[in-house]
Amino acid sequence: MDRWTEYELFVNTAELGSLSKAAEQMDISNATASRYLASLEQRLGARLIERNTRRLLLTEAGEHFCRSCKAVLAEISDAEAAVNANTVAASGTLRITASLSFCLKHITPLLPEFTQRYPDIEVQIVAANRYFDLIESGIDIAIRTREFEPDSAITVRKLASTPRVLAAAPA
Repeated sequence: MDRWTEYELFVNTAELGSLSKAAEQMDISNATASRYLASLEQRLGARLIERNTRRLLLTEAGEHFCRSCKAVLAEISDAEAAVNANTVAASGTLRITASLSFCLKHITPLLPEFTQRYPDIEVQIVAANRYFDLIESGIDIAIRTREFEPDSAITVRKLASTPRVLAAAPA
């Protein structure tokens, strides 16, 4: 028998206070639910639930095991959610703007690998040496090489420092 289903059935039974309600919720027959619970109790060598015709009560061992099962089931559920969040395919349009020289030197060399890794993302590069309204232009990422005026609608992060050099040729 599937241990995961046994644990899930046991927790549902404890929470609902009824084996038949837990079976119904899990879309299994009452007989199957009884077999799962009996198998779990036999494997553990302990009675987890005291049953009579009127009600169902957890034993001391059942209460302890129920708490542990809930924690384990929650951890597994969180782990599955994290994996699902990381495996959802990214898609859509990504609009990037930077100066022409920055785009040529740093962004365009990365595009083949990026588009191979994320084929459902269309990358649009706006290479411009002028500044414009990023939100109005639908820009997702803007890379600037000078101080940027703070705007509450824009998140700004410093990526690196660039030294300024004044160079001149002898006349």
